[in-house]
Amino acid sequence: MSSLKALQKFAPKNNLVDDINSLLDGTISLHWVKAHIGVAGNEVADKAAKAASDRPSVDIHLGIPESSLKTSIRHLLLREWQDRWKDDNAKGRFTFNIFPEVKTNRCIDNRQLSQVVTNHGLCPYYLKKFNLRECNCRCGEDVDDDILHYIFRCPLLDSQRALIRPGQSVLQILQDKHRTKEVKSLLSFLFLHQQDIFEQDPEDIS
Repeated sequence: MSSLKALQKFAPKNNLVDDINSLLDGTISLHWVKAHIGVAGNEVADKAAKAASDRPSVDIHLGIPESSLKTSIRHLLLREWQDRWKDDNAKGRFTFNIFPEVKTNRCIDNRQLSQVVTNHGLCPYYLKKFNLRECNCRCGEDVDDDILHYIFRCPLLDSQRALIRPGQSVLQILQDKHRTKEVKSLLSFLFLHQQDIFEQDPEDIS
């Protein structure tokens, strides 16, 4: 129908339409055949179209089973994801050092533990990085005062540690439910006693 309307235009913009008009010389006629009746090829096509419309899915013949195709696509996407994750210019290098291999299953399902693996949360390093507060740890150690400082090293939290020791990896801790519980307890203690652990913001000193 769109082709016929294009031929009706007095001055078509398409050169192909103009050439067809010249060949036809105004002799074109349109005939309507009800439901392809009487035209063998059209009747076969009509039956095939109706049969296809009743099927739950579209038939695609690619020469391999559907399950193999899905597996291949999944592996391809995982490889692309892994390549992007390994990119040195990408963000999240702190998290990459903990989880160097991508996985489709959820690694962390707890807010406090998410802070640990991203180095975000209540610590001077994070607060200064995002211009939330200018402060340092009262322990006086010349370190970044990041989240790992309070989990492993800060002497102000020594009394709260029973299982966690320097030298253990974050992944080792996350894979042990007892150490994971201790991490949550450390972060809760840090939140409740932050005024005693963080030095006072210079702007708040009167």
